[in-house]
Amino acid sequence: AGRGGFDAVKICDKLEKMGVNMLFAVGGDGTQAAANELYKEAKNRNMQLSIVGVPKSIDNDILFFDKTFGFDTAVAAASEVIRNGWVEATSCEKGVGIVKLMGRDAGFVALNAALASTIVDLVMIPEVPVQLDDIMKHVDNTLARKGFMVIAVAEGAGQELVATGQKDATGHTVYGDIGVFLKDAVNKHLKEKGGRSFYIDPSYIIRSVPIRPNDHIYCSRLARDAVHTAMRGYTGVCIGPVHNIIVVMPSSLIAAGKRRVRTHSSGWQACVQSCNMPRSLSGLS
Repeated sequence: AGRGGFDAVKICDKLEKMGVNMLFAVGGDGTQAAANELYKEAKNRNMQLSIVGVPKSIDNDILFFDKTFGFDTAVAAASEVIRNGWVEATSCEKGVGIVKLMGRDAGFVALNAALASTIVDLVMIPEVPVQLDDIMKHVDNTLARKGFMVIAVAEGAGQELVATGQKDATGHTVYGDIGVFLKDAVNKHLKEKGGRSFYIDPSYIIRSVPIRPNDHIYCSRLARDAVHTAMRGYTGVCIGPVHNIIVVMPSSLIAAGKRRVRTHSSGWQACVQSCNMPRSLSGLS
């Protein structure tokens, strides 16, 4: 729906023509918003149609639910790529490994991958605005202390440094490439001092890895519960875990926004401490 072309009337016309009585909407807040619009159109027509949402976002940015399926697999794959960045960074004097990870509006993948790898010195997430001078000070201090550095940066981080001011055809903001910007900025900063950056953008490599067993089990559990929910006659809802118990929630609530990293949370502050990040980059005022 977020990519354009969504027409609830035409879709419901087609569903009626095909005799579909169960529809499963697998996706994030945009998909659930579309499912909610379909639910309202179907309700107006008195259609015998159960519409059930299943939360899916590799960024883990779905409101209310514990996590989305695929997130654990993404974190595991991302932590392995971070280790590749560490290998590159330690291959020369004053090496800086930079790994760009998923996370357009939420930094959960970068945060958790950094905690899992235990070798990251700076994590940049969309929820924490940064200044380039503060980043470079941390680069200098880290290189002086240990001789190399690893940075994990979410794709939506640092947009205040690379804002394009543009919108795509669907009205979404076109984000600047923070990874390339950071690579160039670090190289420029270190040119006179010695040292260089090593940039890795794994992109679809992480998205295409085989699913981990716990995600496989979780995905199967969601699938079964979604079908059972539809067969019980629920519609206009989304299913997902809250404190590891599968619950049924109105799709309108899930579509209301995105879940984001809370900078005062113990999870983010554990990441800040693990990476030995300065207060200026921690998100704490």
